[in-house]
Amino acid sequence: MPKSLLETFSSLDAGIKQSLADEDSPLLLALATLEIAATEAKIDRLTTEHIVACLEAAGVAVPKSSVSKALARAGGRVSTSKNEGGETQYKIMTEGKSDVEELLGGGLMSVVRIEGGHPRTARMTLGEMLSGLSGAVKICDPYYGARTLDSLDHIPEVCSVHFLTAKTNESTAKIHSVIRDFVKERPRVDFRLAQKPNELHDRYVVSGDTLLILGHGLKDIGGKESFIIRLGRDLVPDLIEELNNAFDARWSVGTRIP
Repeated sequence: MPKSLLETFSSLDAGIKQSLADEDSPLLLALATLEIAATEAKIDRLTTEHIVACLEAAGVAVPKSSVSKALARAGGRVSTSKNEGGETQYKIMTEGKSDVEELLGGGLMSVVRIEGGHPRTARMTLGEMLSGLSGAVKICDPYYGARTLDSLDHIPEVCSVHFLTAKTNESTAKIHSVIRDFVKERPRVDFRLAQKPNELHDRYVVSGDTLLILGHGLKDIGGKESFIIRLGRDLVPDLIEELNNAFDARWSVGTRIP
């Protein structure tokens, strides 16, 4: 099985993973796996063994026998063929795609509640969401500190990251020294101070087809109750475009840190 396929499922958005974990139907789970593999990894045929492995990579345990029995009753939801080893492999059809539209709707919007007083758990949750980002990542967060870097480290190294901020309540000399060390290992991450600090109010992350709206900043998440809202580009294309433009304008006149 291609490593990239398992990576696709292990890096799924937290909202999608939760939707899969909450689903009781082996058939819908199998169909959802086929749909995600086809659309995200460009692999349109899987065996039952592959389906079970993909779900496990997403944190969902389903017996192989349950998947096999469910697919045997899938009818026109899937097509079947044999691979070189003689194993049956499945491809999702239009009827099957329709069946999982609601289940995978979390791809357009998901809301994750961050419980107050649990900063470690909150950082793990945020880290999981950041690890699924791709392409150019733009982050607006009015406050920064050493713990900001812990969160940024979850973003894949292949991503270029622009972090726009304004203030810190830590020693400037110390935090800038820490940032210099961080950038040595993560040279694709850049930091800038906004020219007009008071213009930064909202905390958000924009990356390709994803917008994350953060209730708390990267360094303080989990201190109090808050939410992380994930919105897909298909749901809010104009908003993502507007935020990209506003971010780029502020970034262009910002001062590099350190």
